[in-house]
Amino acid sequence: MGAIENRVYRAYWNDGLLDVFAAVGVLAIGISWSFDFIVGGAITPALLVPLWGPFRQRFIEPRLGTVEFSEKRERTNRSRLLLLILLGIGAFALVVSLYVLRDRLALDPAVSLIAGLPALLLAIPAAFTAMLIATGRFLVYATLLVIAGGVGAISGWEPGPILVTAGIPILLIASTVLARFFRNNPVASGEQE
Repeated sequence: MGAIENRVYRAYWNDGLLDVFAAVGVLAIGISWSFDFIVGGAITPALLVPLWGPFRQRFIEPRLGTVEFSEKRERTNRSRLLLLILLGIGAFALVVSLYVLRDRLALDPAVSLIAGLPALLLAIPAAFTAMLIATGRFLVYATLLVIAGGVGAISGWEPGPILVTAGIPILLIASTVLARFFRNNPVASGEQE
């Protein structure tokens, strides 16, 4: 039963909806930073997380159905999700602190690199998500965040444009995955979308 559940679990996350939510999150955080509305970046995950379930029920489940995983997998997922949330909160607090204090830091060459830190720290939960949901796409997203963070910081960009630069290709990939899912999984006749 474990091997079957593992295959179903991987397929469960293959629709692209979580990818789109992640991309929207990165873009919203980047746009918030660009307009010096850093709090907007903090509340973005709090706004997106409760929306994912209803969106999944409305757009994915009519095409894919629902599945119930074993209690052991659910416990493991809950503990990993809690760790992911704590990692995200800690990373955000570190980034905001370093960014606010960047002018006071005595590490002159490193000060300009701090702007890339938000993208680099968002790459950590992206990589962790890849392991959590058993898909390599999130490793691609983590790589895009690392590249944008490094190149943007070296180029002297601020965190907002760096995140937007990473978020755009992530959204394009995510939208492609979601569109492919919709194309390959039409709503069964008699069910509404």
